[in-house]
Amino acid sequence: MAMHVCPWWLAYTFDHRLRRLVHNPQQLFGKYVGSGMTVVDLGCGLGFNSIGMAKLVGYEGHVVALDIQQKLLNGMMRRAKKVGLEKRIEPHLAKENDLRLQVNAQFILAFFMVHEVPDPDRLLAQVAENLSENGRFMMVEPPLHVSAKNFQHSIAQAETSGLVLKDQYKIPFGMTAVFSKAVTPK
Repeated sequence: MAMHVCPWWLAYTFDHRLRRLVHNPQQLFGKYVGSGMTVVDLGCGLGFNSIGMAKLVGYEGHVVALDIQQKLLNGMMRRAKKVGLEKRIEPHLAKENDLRLQVNAQFILAFFMVHEVPDPDRLLAQVAENLSENGRFMMVEPPLHVSAKNFQHSIAQAETSGLVLKDQYKIPFGMTAVFSKAVTPK
């Protein structure tokens, strides 16, 4: 499957206020994200989900907003500053094939981005490395770009990377899988 990274300027067509009508962060992540948590938004784009999760983590929480495009990180931080959440969000520039991340996150989100990654196995292994023992990883993919068969393949890749499927469901315009970290015997 050919990978294609969404150009920064196209993010303005879908990352706006009206998106809350179908992808409300409180409804999508409220069950997994709470006050004081460290969360990661992989492929944050202009920050729609990062800003939504920054509200959920509260004053003591921390959101690492990660992208490979500096222009998107800059736009995300401008938006965060407009709503007074810039202190809760850390922009993080990743490389195309390396998250360059070292956190112990309680929640990691990959929203509409795994299909854009050149090496999903490496990405998912890095997710597992950065997920806390009781943390959750949520992968959401768009059915317009990712077939159900390819989504199941991504789930299998995640499981091979040390993640355990906990839930799978559909949201408007998305297929969702939620994982925990595989517990290794001591």
